[in-house]
Amino acid sequence: MRDDLLNDIKEVIYNEERYGFVAHGGLFFSRNIAGDIMENVASFGNGVEVDVCRNYDYFEVFGLTKEEQKSLSEWYY
Repeated sequence: MRDDLLNDIKEVIYNEERYGFVAHGGLFFSRNIAGDIMENVASFGNGVEVDVCRNYDYFEVFGLTKEEQKSLSEWYY
């Protein structure tokens, strides 16, 4: 597991929430199918991205392994 990467993702989410965006909707690991407007807030290379939907208050994180997804979910919820 890439602990440094997970810590960087956590910092992005923390900072987004700290500066006014609060995700009530949650954390997802696949693209929305509703066509919500997304904003990329971080790119870490190797396909790891963090997008946010400000209209519906949720994050999407892409490029993590299942183990990393689980670890991030446990931290977030």
